[in-house]
Amino acid sequence: MFPIWFVVLGIIVYAIAYFVYAKWFDRNVWEPDPKKATPAHVYMDGIQYFPVSKYVLYGFQFKGIAGLGPIFGPFIALFYGWVPALIWILIGNFFIGWIHDYSSLFLSVRNEGKTMGPLTYEIISPRARKVLMGFLLFYLILITAVFVLLCSLFFNLYRASVPAMIFLIIGGVISGILLYKVKTGVGVSTLVGLIITAIGVAVGVYTGPSITFGDLNFYMLFTCIILFIGTVVPLIYFTQPVIYVASYPAIFGIVLIILGALISPVTGVAIQQPAWLGPLGTSGQFWGTPGPIWPILMVSIACGAISGWHSLVSTSGSSTQLDVETDALPVGAGSMITEGLLALASLAAFMVVSGEAVKMTKWDALIKGAVALVSPYTGGAAAQTWLSAFYAMWLELYALTIELLVLRFFWLAMSDVLSPVPALKTAIGNKYVATIIALVVGWAFAYSGAWVNLWLLFGGSNQLLAGLALTLITVYLAKVKKPTIFTLIPALFMVITCEVALLYEGGKFLYVVSMGKFIAKGALTKNPAAATALNVIFGIVGLVLFILGLIVAYDGFKALRRAKKGE
Repeated sequence: MFPIWFVVLGIIVYAIAYFVYAKWFDRNVWEPDPKKATPAHVYMDGIQYFPVSKYVLYGFQFKGIAGLGPIFGPFIALFYGWVPALIWILIGNFFIGWIHDYSSLFLSVRNEGKTMGPLTYEIISPRARKVLMGFLLFYLILITAVFVLLCSLFFNLYRASVPAMIFLIIGGVISGILLYKVKTGVGVSTLVGLIITAIGVAVGVYTGPSITFGDLNFYMLFTCIILFIGTVVPLIYFTQPVIYVASYPAIFGIVLIILGALISPVTGVAIQQPAWLGPLGTSGQFWGTPGPIWPILMVSIACGAISGWHSLVSTSGSSTQLDVETDALPVGAGSMITEGLLALASLAAFMVVSGEAVKMTKWDALIKGAVALVSPYTGGAAAQTWLSAFYAMWLELYALTIELLVLRFFWLAMSDVLSPVPALKTAIGNKYVATIIALVVGWAFAYSGAWVNLWLLFGGSNQLLAGLALTLITVYLAKVKKPTIFTLIPALFMVITCEVALLYEGGKFLYVVSMGKFIAKGALTKNPAAATALNVIFGIVGLVLFILGLIVAYDGFKALRRAKKGE
């Protein structure tokens, strides 16, 4: 069997989702008004609020939501078989994913560009806001711990990505200066940024093997320096244009894989992995790796189907840059549909890897599968070297650009949480100190190996955030007398699924400890006492996250009942 069939199915499903369902929902639920002033115009300050072309904002939104989740998430398919992953990627995005992203964006636009904290305070309750902000701080530290490691790991393993990313950043910054300062227009500024990026990729391909200096710790420092600069510099001059320019090679890589899958019957690249391995996966055990298909599959394959991270990008990033309300559909829904194609492409790459792919690292399996699909029509064996280098850089840009936004959202959340205590807000809630705190903690977890423990909780907390965002949207729609069924059912499904997942994941840590074992990697493997202690701590954290999520959900559904009654 060849991957062409499920890729064609995916394209058809996503086309119907955007051109039929999303456009109907747009007209009949949110009813965008192109004449209504958006927050980008009303509060324009050139720093946080500024109107942006829908083409630029689409690129920013897509690359802002698309990280390694939709790329590595489908790797979980290798434990259950690729059919369950395909079903979740298609159904999840069709009924939940794009509605979540688009509605989060519109909710913020209709409420002065406010972020998740203030929106939760006003629409649900003050208690829900406090709990949610605490939840978000832990969630963002968790992402930072993982992405600091992965960014550094890719730099260290794939040296071609070092010059490629340096040139990408330079190209993005220059593109932003040309667009916002010189006023050259989107076309010219984009072209200049892409030319510089292309030069960087070429330099990386030819010089990458000769870059021998530095180890993982060196590249962790290198990564942190880039992230710190990108976080403290105004959004308009670094993060926004860099992420926008990065969207082009990011999408180009998707197109190459999708095309390779579509012509797979001609090239002879067939699916090598099994379609179904049972509800408990290859382990055949309830406590095995990764766990039972429900709820684990739904929290493991996040981005590409549905992800709570996207609500943060929509409300804390794109909503303050939306030029007109009618741009919300291509920016919000369009970006999520595109990310569905990214997940589809990644699944195709994993499925054509021969042998016991589950024993490979996710990044090696992705690169190997991508090269297998793309090389037959781009030069055969002669193209494999540059394709391997390109997809190594491809992984790096997905990781690094996401973390730029994670850190920005962290210091905003830190400032929000500390706002009742002005002295603390000034001392550690400012962007410099808050960013350093996040990077130091992230570095410590990455170095010690504790990030592995945190990663097991990431899926549940990330997807629970999506359920809470959908609950918030549903309450608002009820308040303004709009249909709620389209967001209420997804909200219920995500909250229930993720609460069960957090119980399972927290319980797994405690169960492993009760068996006299522990989950750890890196330096922690040499210190069983510390590893065991952290397993207990993170088991408790999983239960705490479950309780925090339950409180926000409870308050949310109470607010929904009041809104339905017109109170």
